[in-house]
Amino acid sequence: VHQYIKSIHHEIFPTSQNFIDTFEKISYHMDYPEAGPGVFSQYMVSKLASSYVKVVLGGQGGDEIFGGYTRYAVAYLEQAIKGAIFETAEEGKHLVTLQSIIPNMPQLKNYIPLIKEQFKEGLFGPMDERYYRIINRTHNVDIIYNKDFLKSFDSRQLLDKFKQVFNTPNTKSYFNKMTYFDLKTLLPALLHVEDRVSMAVSIESRVPILDYRIIELVSKMPPTMKFAGGKTKAILLKTVKNLLPKEIFERKDKMGFPTPINKWLANDLKEYALDILTSQKSKQRGYFN
Repeated sequence: VHQYIKSIHHEIFPTSQNFIDTFEKISYHMDYPEAGPGVFSQYMVSKLASSYVKVVLGGQGGDEIFGGYTRYAVAYLEQAIKGAIFETAEEGKHLVTLQSIIPNMPQLKNYIPLIKEQFKEGLFGPMDERYYRIINRTHNVDIIYNKDFLKSFDSRQLLDKFKQVFNTPNTKSYFNKMTYFDLKTLLPALLHVEDRVSMAVSIESRVPILDYRIIELVSKMPPTMKFAGGKTKAILLKTVKNLLPKEIFERKDKMGFPTPINKWLANDLKEYALDILTSQKSKQRGYFN
């Protein structure tokens, strides 16, 4: 893209040592617990940007508005199989059929572990419980946390709260329910990261895709336009088809903002992480097993 539009391009390759050097600073600026290591990558990119500019444009909101998360395609793979087997159409005209979703299946190559986990139990259950299973991150909490701390954790209550939000829209559309939930709950967490890390390095980050006029326009579009055949960001791609090179427009290996935390924790970060988590102060807090 940079070559195509002739922009000035910068790259950064953060290391595990960068993670150690910035961990306390990032924790301080975030102020709240953060649900993923992507905040580190975002901080490093923001820091690099601050060397050149004072205001940046970010793409936050694009996935929630236009349906860009691959988990939507995972959810619809199950729905399409369910509809084909039971000859049902829970969503009527909104249903993505097995025939229509097959051409878009290569986008799931990097998500095989998620698909295996999703199909392991509860297959073809209610929409809300199936999407909750996709986004639920509380697996193995009984191994991670100690029993006294877990007494305050009610998984049933968590599911009930999820259902309240997920089922708020008066619609049969699975896609609309998923994007609504993400827009109301997960996007604010991402904006929290966007705001905090940009402020930490003294730059201003603006998110033009979240202009209320864009949101209102896209929210009025039927799911068949936004998610035709299970194609993520279908309407957005159609809009920019003549603005992007073919290699980008047809790309199937796009990922989010991956940070190799698992790899680092098994190697370079192992001693650092254990030093924090097994310290006397950490044990006294009574959270971890």
